[in-house]
Amino acid sequence: MKSENSSASIARPKTVKADRALGTAVTFWFFVAVIGQWIFAYYVTFFYGSAAVHGDFEKWNEVLPHGYIPGETMGNLAVALHIVLAIIIMVGGPLQFIPQIRTYARTFHRWNGRIYIFTALLIGVDGLYMIWTRGNIGGLVGQVSVSINAFLIMFFAIMSWRTAVARDFDKHRQWALRLFLASNGVWFFRIGLMFWLFVNGGPVGFDPETFRGPFLVFLDFGQFLVPLAILELYLRVQDRSSTSGKIAMTTFLFFLTIITGIGIFAATMGMWLPRI
Repeated sequence: MKSENSSASIARPKTVKADRALGTAVTFWFFVAVIGQWIFAYYVTFFYGSAAVHGDFEKWNEVLPHGYIPGETMGNLAVALHIVLAIIIMVGGPLQFIPQIRTYARTFHRWNGRIYIFTALLIGVDGLYMIWTRGNIGGLVGQVSVSINAFLIMFFAIMSWRTAVARDFDKHRQWALRLFLASNGVWFFRIGLMFWLFVNGGPVGFDPETFRGPFLVFLDFGQFLVPLAILELYLRVQDRSSTSGKIAMTTFLFFLTIITGIGIFAATMGMWLPRI
Protein backbone atom coordinates (compact mmCIF):
# COMPACT_ATOMS: atom_id res chain seq x y z
CA MET A 1 0.00 0.00 0.00
CA LYS A 2 2.80 2.38 0.91
CA SER A 3 4.57 1.46 -2.33
CA GLU A 4 1.48 2.36 -4.39
CA ASN A 5 1.06 5.69 -2.59
CA SER A 6 4.73 6.44 -3.03
CA SER A 7 4.55 5.73 -6.79
CA ALA A 8 1.49 7.94 -7.13
CA SER A 9 3.16 10.80 -5.25
CA ILE A 10 6.16 10.59 -7.57
CA ALA A 11 3.99 10.38 -10.69
CA ARG A 12 1.88 13.46 -9.85
CA PRO A 13 4.75 15.99 -9.99
CA LYS A 14 5.86 14.47 -13.31
CA THR A 15 2.36 14.82 -14.68
CA VAL A 16 2.14 18.44 -13.52
CA LYS A 17 5.46 19.23 -15.15
CA ALA A 18 4.36 17.53 -18.38
CA ASP A 19 1.12 19.56 -18.37
CA ARG A 20 3.04 22.78 -17.82
CA ALA A 21 5.51 21.96 -20.58
CA LEU A 22 2.65 21.20 -22.97
CA GLY A 23 0.93 24.46 -22.06
CA THR A 24 4.17 26.37 -22.60
CA ALA A 25 4.65 24.77 -26.03
CA VAL A 26 1.11 25.73 -27.11
CA THR A 27 1.55 29.28 -25.83
CA PHE A 28 4.87 29.61 -27.65
CA TRP A 29 3.37 28.42 -30.95
CA PHE A 30 0.37 30.71 -30.51
CA PHE A 31 2.61 33.71 -29.81
CA VAL A 32 4.71 33.09 -32.92
CA ALA A 33 1.63 32.43 -35.07
CA VAL A 34 -0.16 35.59 -33.93
CA ILE A 35 2.88 37.71 -34.76
CA GLY A 36 2.84 36.16 -38.23
CA GLN A 37 -0.89 36.69 -38.67
CA TRP A 38 -0.72 40.32 -37.61
CA ILE A 39 2.19 40.94 -39.99
CA PHE A 40 0.04 39.45 -42.75
CA ALA A 41 -2.95 41.53 -41.64
CA TYR A 42 -0.84 44.69 -41.77
CA TYR A 43 0.40 43.78 -45.24
CA VAL A 44 -3.14 43.10 -46.51
CA THR A 45 -4.39 46.37 -45.01
CA PHE A 46 -1.52 48.40 -46.44
CA PHE A 47 -1.33 46.81 -49.91
CA TYR A 48 -5.03 46.57 -50.74
CA GLY A 49 -5.99 49.65 -48.74
CA SER A 50 -3.43 51.97 -50.30
CA ALA A 51 -4.37 50.76 -53.79
CA ALA A 52 -8.05 51.43 -53.05
CA VAL A 53 -7.36 54.89 -51.59
CA HIS A 54 -5.47 55.86 -54.75
CA GLY A 55 -8.11 54.33 -57.01
CA ASP A 56 -5.58 51.86 -58.40
CA PHE A 57 -7.75 48.77 -57.93
CA GLU A 58 -6.03 46.90 -60.77
CA LYS A 59 -2.95 46.71 -58.54
CA TRP A 60 -4.82 44.02 -56.61
CA ASN A 61 -4.26 41.71 -59.59
CA GLU A 62 -0.52 41.67 -58.89
CA VAL A 63 -1.10 39.26 -55.99
CA LEU A 64 -4.74 38.19 -56.42
CA PRO A 65 -5.55 36.91 -59.92
CA HIS A 66 -8.88 38.36 -61.08
CA GLY A 67 -8.99 40.42 -57.89
CA TYR A 68 -10.37 43.39 -59.79
CA ILE A 69 -12.23 43.18 -63.10
CA PRO A 70 -13.49 46.49 -64.56
CA GLY A 71 -17.27 46.52 -64.88
CA GLU A 72 -17.95 43.54 -62.59
CA THR A 73 -19.34 45.47 -59.63
CA MET A 74 -20.69 42.51 -57.63
CA GLY A 75 -17.51 40.48 -58.01
CA ASN A 76 -15.29 43.42 -57.11
CA LEU A 77 -17.40 44.17 -54.04
CA ALA A 78 -17.15 40.52 -53.00
CA VAL A 79 -13.34 40.71 -53.21
CA ALA A 80 -13.27 43.97 -51.23
CA LEU A 81 -15.58 42.50 -48.58
CA HIS A 82 -13.42 39.38 -48.37
CA ILE A 83 -10.33 41.50 -47.72
CA VAL A 84 -12.03 43.45 -44.92
CA LEU A 85 -13.42 40.27 -43.34
CA ALA A 86 -10.00 38.59 -43.50
CA ILE A 87 -8.43 41.51 -41.63
CA ILE A 88 -11.10 41.27 -38.91
CA ILE A 89 -10.53 37.50 -38.63
CA MET A 90 -6.74 37.83 -38.34
CA VAL A 91 -6.75 40.74 -35.89
CA GLY A 92 -9.76 39.91 -33.72
CA GLY A 93 -9.59 36.12 -33.72
CA PRO A 94 -6.42 35.64 -31.65
CA LEU A 95 -7.75 37.99 -28.97
CA GLN A 96 -10.40 35.39 -28.11
CA PHE A 97 -7.75 32.98 -26.88
CA ILE A 98 -5.83 35.28 -24.54
CA PRO A 99 -6.70 34.17 -20.96
CA GLN A 100 -6.30 37.64 -19.45
CA ILE A 101 -8.91 39.07 -21.84
CA ARG A 102 -11.35 36.24 -21.11
CA THR A 103 -10.88 36.81 -17.37
CA TYR A 104 -10.73 40.59 -17.02
CA ALA A 105 -12.59 41.80 -20.12
CA ARG A 106 -15.50 39.41 -20.38
CA THR A 107 -17.81 41.86 -22.12
CA PHE A 108 -15.20 42.50 -24.80
CA HIS A 109 -14.61 38.76 -25.12
CA ARG A 110 -18.32 38.09 -25.68
CA TRP A 111 -18.85 40.86 -28.21
CA ASN A 112 -15.60 40.20 -30.02
CA GLY A 113 -16.62 36.55 -30.18
CA ARG A 114 -19.98 37.43 -31.71
CA ILE A 115 -18.26 39.60 -34.30
CA TYR A 116 -15.72 36.87 -34.97
CA ILE A 117 -18.35 34.17 -35.52
CA PHE A 118 -20.53 36.43 -37.71
CA THR A 119 -17.45 37.43 -39.73
CA ALA A 120 -16.49 33.77 -40.17
CA LEU A 121 -19.96 32.95 -41.52
CA LEU A 122 -19.79 35.88 -43.94
CA ILE A 123 -16.29 35.07 -45.14
CA GLY A 124 -17.35 31.48 -45.79
CA VAL A 125 -20.28 32.53 -47.97
CA ASP A 126 -18.24 35.26 -49.67
CA GLY A 127 -15.38 32.85 -50.30
CA LEU A 128 -17.70 30.36 -51.99
CA TYR A 129 -19.11 33.10 -54.22
CA MET A 130 -15.64 34.31 -55.18
CA ILE A 131 -14.14 30.89 -55.88
CA TRP A 132 -16.96 29.80 -58.19
CA THR A 133 -17.37 33.11 -60.03
CA ARG A 134 -13.75 34.29 -60.24
CA GLY A 135 -11.99 30.93 -60.37
CA ASN A 136 -8.75 29.93 -58.68
CA ILE A 137 -5.14 29.78 -59.81
CA GLY A 138 -5.11 26.13 -58.73
CA GLY A 139 -7.98 25.24 -61.06
CA LEU A 140 -10.69 22.78 -60.05
CA VAL A 141 -8.57 21.29 -57.24
CA GLY A 142 -8.18 24.75 -55.72
CA GLN A 143 -11.89 25.45 -56.06
CA VAL A 144 -12.82 22.20 -54.33
CA SER A 145 -10.32 22.68 -51.48
CA VAL A 146 -11.41 26.28 -50.85
CA SER A 147 -15.07 25.18 -50.89
CA ILE A 148 -14.42 22.48 -48.29
CA ASN A 149 -12.53 24.99 -46.16
CA ALA A 150 -15.40 27.48 -46.45
CA PHE A 151 -18.00 24.89 -45.37
CA LEU A 152 -15.80 23.86 -42.42
CA ILE A 153 -15.43 27.50 -41.35
CA MET A 154 -19.19 28.00 -41.38
CA PHE A 155 -19.84 24.71 -39.56
CA PHE A 156 -17.24 25.46 -36.88
CA ALA A 157 -18.67 28.98 -36.45
CA ILE A 158 -22.18 27.59 -35.90
CA MET A 159 -20.93 24.99 -33.42
CA SER A 160 -18.88 27.62 -31.56
CA TRP A 161 -22.02 29.74 -31.22
CA ARG A 162 -24.26 26.84 -30.15
CA THR A 163 -21.88 25.59 -27.45
CA ALA A 164 -21.38 29.13 -26.13
CA VAL A 165 -25.14 29.67 -25.86
CA ALA A 166 -25.46 26.30 -24.12
CA ARG A 167 -22.66 27.39 -21.76
CA ASP A 168 -20.73 24.21 -22.55
CA PHE A 169 -17.43 26.07 -22.39
CA ASP A 170 -15.15 23.06 -22.77
CA LYS A 171 -16.80 22.14 -26.08
CA HIS A 172 -17.00 25.82 -27.03
CA ARG A 173 -13.24 26.14 -26.62
CA GLN A 174 -12.63 23.14 -28.87
CA TRP A 175 -14.96 24.37 -31.63
CA ALA A 176 -13.50 27.88 -31.38
CA LEU A 177 -9.98 26.47 -31.81
CA ARG A 178 -11.12 24.55 -34.89
CA LEU A 179 -12.67 27.73 -36.26
CA PHE A 180 -9.48 29.69 -35.58
CA LEU A 181 -7.34 27.24 -37.53
CA ALA A 182 -9.75 26.70 -40.42
CA SER A 183 -10.36 30.41 -40.92
CA ASN A 184 -6.61 30.99 -41.29
CA GLY A 185 -6.15 28.50 -44.12
CA VAL A 186 -5.01 31.23 -46.51
CA TRP A 187 -2.30 32.25 -44.05
CA PHE A 188 -1.19 28.64 -43.53
CA PHE A 189 -0.98 28.21 -47.32
CA ARG A 190 1.38 31.16 -47.64
CA ILE A 191 3.72 30.30 -44.81
CA GLY A 192 3.67 26.63 -45.85
CA LEU A 193 4.59 27.54 -49.41
CA MET A 194 7.35 29.92 -48.38
CA PHE A 195 8.77 27.41 -45.88
CA TRP A 196 8.89 24.82 -48.69
CA LEU A 197 10.65 27.25 -51.04
CA PHE A 198 13.05 28.29 -48.28
CA VAL A 199 14.20 24.79 -47.31
CA ASN A 200 14.40 23.59 -50.94
CA GLY A 201 16.03 26.73 -52.29
CA GLY A 202 13.32 27.07 -54.94
CA PRO A 203 10.17 25.43 -56.35
CA VAL A 204 10.06 21.65 -55.93
CA GLY A 205 7.01 19.57 -56.73
CA PHE A 206 5.24 22.22 -58.77
CA ASP A 207 5.65 24.41 -61.84
CA PRO A 208 6.09 28.08 -60.81
CA GLU A 209 4.80 29.25 -64.21
CA THR A 210 1.47 27.40 -64.15
CA PHE A 211 1.37 27.10 -60.34
CA ARG A 212 0.31 23.47 -60.64
CA GLY A 213 1.88 20.32 -59.26
CA PRO A 214 1.58 17.60 -56.58
CA PHE A 215 2.97 19.72 -53.77
CA LEU A 216 0.38 22.42 -54.38
CA VAL A 217 -2.40 19.82 -54.46
CA PHE A 218 -1.18 18.68 -51.04
CA LEU A 219 -0.99 22.28 -49.80
CA ASP A 220 -4.45 23.15 -51.14
CA PHE A 221 -5.97 20.64 -48.73
CA GLY A 222 -3.19 20.60 -46.14
CA GLN A 223 -3.59 24.31 -45.39
CA PHE A 224 -6.60 23.49 -43.20
CA LEU A 225 -6.61 19.68 -42.78
CA VAL A 226 -3.08 19.44 -41.34
CA PRO A 227 -3.60 22.13 -38.63
CA LEU A 228 -6.98 20.60 -37.74
CA ALA A 229 -5.47 17.11 -37.48
CA ILE A 230 -2.70 18.40 -35.21
CA LEU A 231 -5.31 20.15 -33.04
CA GLU A 232 -7.30 16.92 -32.64
CA LEU A 233 -4.13 15.10 -31.65
CA TYR A 234 -3.29 17.82 -29.12
CA LEU A 235 -6.79 17.76 -27.57
CA ARG A 236 -6.60 14.01 -27.07
CA VAL A 237 -3.09 14.14 -25.64
CA GLN A 238 -4.06 16.99 -23.31
CA ASP A 239 -7.01 15.13 -21.81
CA ARG A 240 -6.11 11.46 -21.99
CA SER A 241 -2.44 10.85 -22.66
CA SER A 242 0.25 9.68 -20.28
CA THR A 243 3.18 11.80 -19.18
CA SER A 244 5.36 10.40 -21.96
CA GLY A 245 2.66 11.18 -24.51
CA LYS A 246 2.48 14.79 -23.35
CA ILE A 247 6.24 15.13 -23.49
CA ALA A 248 6.22 13.77 -27.05
CA MET A 249 3.46 16.23 -28.03
CA THR A 250 5.39 19.08 -26.39
CA THR A 251 8.48 18.23 -28.45
CA PHE A 252 6.39 18.00 -31.61
CA LEU A 253 4.81 21.42 -30.96
CA PHE A 254 8.19 23.07 -30.43
CA PHE A 255 9.31 21.55 -33.75
CA LEU A 256 6.16 22.92 -35.42
CA THR A 257 6.84 26.33 -33.90
CA ILE A 258 10.27 26.41 -35.56
CA ILE A 259 8.68 25.49 -38.91
CA THR A 260 6.00 28.15 -38.41
CA GLY A 261 8.62 30.77 -37.55
CA ILE A 262 10.70 29.95 -40.62
CA GLY A 263 7.60 30.11 -42.81
CA ILE A 264 6.63 33.48 -41.35
CA PHE A 265 10.13 34.86 -41.84
CA ALA A 266 10.30 33.61 -45.44
CA ALA A 267 6.82 34.95 -46.26
CA THR A 268 7.54 38.31 -44.64
CA MET A 269 10.84 38.80 -46.44
CA GLY A 270 9.82 37.25 -49.73
CA MET A 271 6.16 38.20 -50.15
CA TRP A 272 4.87 40.81 -47.73
CA LEU A 273 7.69 43.23 -46.85
CA PRO A 274 8.65 43.98 -50.49
CA ARG A 275 5.08 45.18 -51.16
CA ILE A 276 4.69 47.30 -48.03
